[in-house]
Amino acid sequence: MNKQSFARGAVILAIASIVSRLLGVVYIVALPRIIRDEGMGLMQMVRPIHSFAVIMSIAGLPVALSKLVAEELAIGNSQNARKVFHWALGSMLFLGICFTGVLLLGGKWLVIKVVGDPLAYPVLMAMTPSLILLPVIAALRGLFQGMQYMTPSATSQVVEQVVRVAAMLIFAAAFMPQGIQYGAAGASLGGVTGSLAGLIALLTYYLIWHHSTKKDSLKQRKRPSVARQSAKMCSGWAILRRLFSLSLPLVLGSLLWPVMQMIDTGLVPLRMRIAGHNIEAIREALGYLGMALSLMHLPNVLTSALAVTLVPAVAEAGALKAGRSLQYRVTEALRVAVLFGVPASIGLFCMAKPVSVLLFGYDQVAEPLRILAMGTLTVGIFQVCSGVLQGLGLVLLPVYSLLCGVIVKFGLNYWLTAHTKLGIKGAAWGTLVGFSIAGALNFRAVCRHAGLAAGFGVLFSKAVLASAVMGLSVSLLYDNLFDLSLDHLSNFNANGLSTIISIALGAVVYIIGLIGTGTLCQRDLELIPKIGTKMGKWFKHRGWVK
Repeated sequence: MNKQSFARGAVILAIASIVSRLLGVVYIVALPRIIRDEGMGLMQMVRPIHSFAVIMSIAGLPVALSKLVAEELAIGNSQNARKVFHWALGSMLFLGICFTGVLLLGGKWLVIKVVGDPLAYPVLMAMTPSLILLPVIAALRGLFQGMQYMTPSATSQVVEQVVRVAAMLIFAAAFMPQGIQYGAAGASLGGVTGSLAGLIALLTYYLIWHHSTKKDSLKQRKRPSVARQSAKMCSGWAILRRLFSLSLPLVLGSLLWPVMQMIDTGLVPLRMRIAGHNIEAIREALGYLGMALSLMHLPNVLTSALAVTLVPAVAEAGALKAGRSLQYRVTEALRVAVLFGVPASIGLFCMAKPVSVLLFGYDQVAEPLRILAMGTLTVGIFQVCSGVLQGLGLVLLPVYSLLCGVIVKFGLNYWLTAHTKLGIKGAAWGTLVGFSIAGALNFRAVCRHAGLAAGFGVLFSKAVLASAVMGLSVSLLYDNLFDLSLDHLSNFNANGLSTIISIALGAVVYIIGLIGTGTLCQRDLELIPKIGTKMGKWFKHRGWVK
C-alpha cells in the first residue's frame, strides 16, 4: 500500500463520493415515497441527537490521527505512527460504548423533552447501534488517510453506501405497515447495516496491510537526523495528550454542525407554532428543509475530499518545512472549490423546482432549496479552509468561524421563522447566512496563515461569468424541452427528461465558458483518471487551456 499524491488521493475520494452520492439519489428519491414526508421529518428530528452522540464518540480524533500519522511518517518514525493509531482506536471505541449506553438509557427523555414528538423514539433507538461501529470505521480511515493512501476509505465508502441504500429501502418498506414511526425506524436500521458493511471492507484492507507488513508496518525511510526529534512521542500517554490537544478543539467545531441542525429541530417548530402552524405542517416543512439540505450538500464531493486529503498533505509539508509545496496545495484546493462551487450553486438555484420534483416528488422542496443553493459554494470554501487550518495545527480557528455562523443562524431563525409568510424559508435564510459568515472567516484565516497570493477575485469573477451563461442556457433549454415533451410524455417523465438533458448541456456550456475566459488549465484535465493526461495534452496543443 503505497502513498498516493495529494491530487490523486483527492480524486479517488471524490470519485467514491460521487458514486456514493449517486447511490444516495436512489435513497432520497425512493425513501420519501415509502415513509412519506412525515417519516422524513421524524428522521430529521432525531438526526441531530444521533449526530451529537457520534461526534462525542469520535471526539475529533480521526483528523488528529491523520495529522500525527502523516507527521511521524514524514520524519521517518513508523513506530510512533503505529502507536498513534492504537491509542486513537482504543479511545474512540471506549467513547462509543459510553454514548451507546447514554442513548439507550436516556433516549426516551430526549425525544420527549428536546424533540417534543414521542413518535421519534423508535427512530432514535434504531440509529443507536451505529455508535459502536462508526468510531472503529473512523479510526481505520484516519490511519490510511494519514498514510496518504485513500483507496481503503474510498472503497469502504462505496460498499457502505450500496448496502445502506438497499437496506434502508427494504427495512422501511417492511416496517411501514406498522406505522410511520416504524417505517422511519426501519430506514434508520438500514443505515446501521451499511456501517457494518463499510467496517468489514476496512477491516479487510487492514488485515491485508497488517499481514504484509507484520511488525514493521507503516514502513518509511528512516532519517537518523530526526530520530531524536520524534523520540518524545514514544510514550503512550504523551501520544494521548497530543491526540486530545488537537482533537478537543475539533470536537467543539464538530459539535457546532449538529447544533446548527438542532436549531432547526428545536427552535424552528417552536417559532412556527407561534406563527400559527400545526404539528403536521411543521413536520412536513422540516421534511422539505431536510431534503433541500441534502441537495445543498450533494455537489460538495470534491471539497469534502479535498478537506480530507489536505490535512495529512499540509501536515507533511509543515513537518518538512516545505513552504512552496504548502502554498501550491492550498492554492490548488481553493481553486477547485471555486471552479466547482460557483456553477453548482447557480445550477441548483436555476433548477431547484425541476430537480426537487424529479428526486423527491415534492415541488415544495424548491422554496428552501433556492435559498440554500448559494450555500453550496460557502460550505465548500469552509470545508477546504478547515482542512488547511487543521493540517497547520490551527484547529481552533475553524471553530471560531463556525461559532460566529451558528450565532448568526440562531438569531435569524428566531426572528424569521416566526413570520407567517416565511416559515421554513426563514430557517433556510439563517442557514445560508450562517455558512457564508463561517466560510468567509475561514478563508481570511487561510490567506493570513498560509501566505496565499492575491488573484482569487479574478478567478471568482470568471467562474461567475461562465456559470451565469450556463444558468441562463439551462433555464431556457428546460422550459422549451418541457413544453415539447408534454405532447408525448407524462408530466413527471417530461420533467425528468428535460432536467437531465438540461443539466448535461449546462456542464458543457460551463466548460466552454471556462475555456473562453482562459480559466481552465491543463493540470485540471490531468486530474481525470485514465484519459486526463491525453486530454490535457490535446487541449493544450490546440491552445484551449493554459
